[in-house]
Amino acid sequence: MMIKIPRLTQSIFLDQLIYMQLAGVLIGLAFPPFLVWYGFPKHEVFNWQFFVVTQIAGQLVGLISFLLISTVVRPHLKLLSKKMQEMTSGLEGKHFVDYKEKCQVDVCHLDVVSNDEIGISASSYNQLLTALIEAHETEKVFNQFTQVMTENLEVEALSEKTVELLIKSTNFSAAAILISKSGELDVVANKGILEPEKLGKRAVLKDALEKGEFVHIRLPEHIQLDGVLTQFTPSEVLVAPIEFKGVHLGLIVAASGSLSSQEHCRMILDIFSRSVGLALNNALTHSKFQRLAAYDSLTNVYNRRFGMARLKEEFSKAERESSPISIIMVDIDHFKRVNDTYGHLTGDRAIILIAGILKNILREGDTVVRYGGEEFFMILNGANCDNANRIAHRIRNQVKDTVFKEGEQLIPLTVSLGLICYPQVTVNSEIELLDKADQALYHAKQNGRNRVIEFGKTGEENINF
Repeated sequence: MMIKIPRLTQSIFLDQLIYMQLAGVLIGLAFPPFLVWYGFPKHEVFNWQFFVVTQIAGQLVGLISFLLISTVVRPHLKLLSKKMQEMTSGLEGKHFVDYKEKCQVDVCHLDVVSNDEIGISASSYNQLLTALIEAHETEKVFNQFTQVMTENLEVEALSEKTVELLIKSTNFSAAAILISKSGELDVVANKGILEPEKLGKRAVLKDALEKGEFVHIRLPEHIQLDGVLTQFTPSEVLVAPIEFKGVHLGLIVAASGSLSSQEHCRMILDIFSRSVGLALNNALTHSKFQRLAAYDSLTNVYNRRFGMARLKEEFSKAERESSPISIIMVDIDHFKRVNDTYGHLTGDRAIILIAGILKNILREGDTVVRYGGEEFFMILNGANCDNANRIAHRIRNQVKDTVFKEGEQLIPLTVSLGLICYPQVTVNSEIELLDKADQALYHAKQNGRNRVIEFGKTGEENINF
């Protein structure tokens, strides 16, 4: 139990001086009796001159003790006080993170020079300072992350920005975000991971997604994970689940290099994985709504509105780059007869069948659009007239050879096609391009249907291509 000495003033050091001077008085008073007890003659020590000398000596001892303590202890306390004031000023001024650069060169930390209360105070100050800097750094990162989440509604953009910020604000050297789609893990953002398409097939990641658990994998030195994971030799890999209302949306995978990841970095990863769930769910919902708005519900190809927007983009690109582009208009022959004879449900099935054939024949980068009713158009980027004619005749032949049944009855289906090639035909806009393709389609229907006509040519030149 510590003895608590009463305070005399508002200054601890002034109290210390007063008590030391009082101690000097007591020492001066006690010193003559001590000498008599020790064997000195009373008449030599019990006189006022000797008492004055002992009082002066006692006061000097007290003063010297005070000066020594002030010299040894007070500078450390002053430095601690100064640092605490700077810390307070930094907190009030909202610029505490400026300390981070200073601390890297050991300016703001205190040297721990003893193992007593002074040393413990300095050590505690250093720990507090580090914790505050990390807290402010975390706040700064989280504010940036919040901005990323609010500014990005696209899944890919949100994921890429999240990965970039995660690597920038931690000592992770590689990271990826995987989204669960139809039971499979699909990499939507990646930085520093080789062959990211193989990540989704790893059993440890599938297990982490299923259980929704944080996984920490420590690796022995010189282990490179079959050369698949990262562009460096990782020392550990962390896997954090992304959840929203109990649903496992995906995973964040992060890897660090030769040094183990700090607890601060793991905390940021945990914050990212917990917070990105809501934003990612919103982005996925936004993506679904965009798809609903852009795609025809019956055929799952672009609807007219978005198809026209896509045509405008592709035609502008062809103009800028002086590259070819072709348009094929497709119309189901005698479609009204199919509807009237077999009903609208059968007519819908016929439209779905034709849309499926168009999508199967489609090249990568091309687009099929339901223009209206039983009519479609296809945007063939980089296709010249020969390519467009080959594709058009493949469509015509495949439709003609496809068996379409209603119950036990076979329903013959054919299509008429009109095409136009740019820049072989000069046009000023995508509307004019589509209009001339429609004119070619009209001539195909007028000339007997089940044929391909290129704009500016007769049916005889095209039918046996």
